Amino acid sequence: MVSELTIPVMDQTTESVTLTTWLKREGDAVEQGEAVCEIETDKATVEIQAPASGRLRRILIQAGAQAPPRTVVALIAEADEALPVIDPFYRTLKAVAAAKGQPPGPLATGAGERPAAPQVIVSPRARRLAEEHHVDLATLQGTGPGGRILEEDVQQALAAPPAAPASTQPAPRAAQTKAGRVSRAWQTIPHFYTTLTVDLTHVAARKAAGDSGVTYTDYFALALGRTLPAHPALNGHWHAERDALETQPALRLGLVVEAEHGLVIVTLADLRGRSLEQIAAERARVVAQARAGKLPAEALAAPTFTLSNVGAGHIDQFTAIISPPQVAILSAGSVQLRPLVVGAQLMVRPAVTFTLGADHRAVDGRQAARFLEHLKRELEAEA
Repeated sequence: MVSELTIPVMDQTTESVTLTTWLKREGDAVEQGEAVCEIETDKATVEIQAPASGRLRRILIQAGAQAPPRTVVALIAEADEALPVIDPFYRTLKAVAAAKGQPPGPLATGAGERPAAPQVIVSPRARRLAEEHHVDLATLQGTGPGGRILEEDVQQALAAPPAAPASTQPAPRAAQTKAGRVSRAWQTIPHFYTTLTVDLTHVAARKAAGDSGVTYTDYFALALGRTLPAHPALNGHWHAERDALETQPALRLGLVVEAEHGLVIVTLADLRGRSLEQIAAERARVVAQARAGKLPAEALAAPTFTLSNVGAGHIDQFTAIISPPQVAILSAGSVQLRPLVVGAQLMVRPAVTFTLGADHRAVDGRQAARFLEHLKRELEAEA
């Protein structure tokens, strides 16, 4: 059976990646789950694993090329199997056609036939941005694979900045992508913020008596795994095309991690029903991978909710920007000794201030408040 090696869809904001390295050559034997090539996103280097065992029969995308998610980069099959002739971008074209509500044309052909030349296509985000600003797409030169017009191409046409001085270096592509993503999120998502302080006396005592490798982030993640299922409006994705919230059955927590090239959001597997030890082990592994600059594709899958913990220090609280398509992000200030009213007494206790940023299209103030109160009860009851 012929298997396609494809660039995975890691999140809904990544429109193009760079295939940096082939770890195998055509004709090499590969095992299911074995790394075959590496791609580079604006977040990290990701290994793409073989979906089946066999031989790497045909490489369709060469190292150094850029391609969108769903691109078929190679075919894996047994040595004597006939290979189809396909357009590497046919899965991308199908996704674009589905987004437009159009039936895709014939995109794969049998062995011996020649596929039609790849058509020039426009990413959905680029088309939407161009329509909003009345940009004629016919005047643009696409920088994506096969001349595909990307959102960055439209942004460049809109910006049309004056020539920079000779001594000025252009921003790296990753920095440009990140800047565009953050700007879009802040401009298009109607953020509102709700803040609450939590007494961490019981958590701090358990942490001091337990495994030194367990962090406050792990306790916060454990509490979120117990709390968020009762607040489904915060655990989901907003689909701008349908103007609707899609709640998610799984709870994939995104963690903001400081890596070599800036902040990266890595994703933990479904938190529901997991123990503190399981969460801590996975968190330590993916954080180490992020800081090493190499992450598996599943660690970059779109989270359903994100936690940004500033860590040790003296930061009382801060507000974070929601990462689309999510509808909420929780910011945790530094855990510090603070004066708290406990019963009728003023006491000094270890505490943290959480600030929930929520998308007002999907979440209202009452839902945000109930969630934070629930999270507070969960953490303060931890013993």
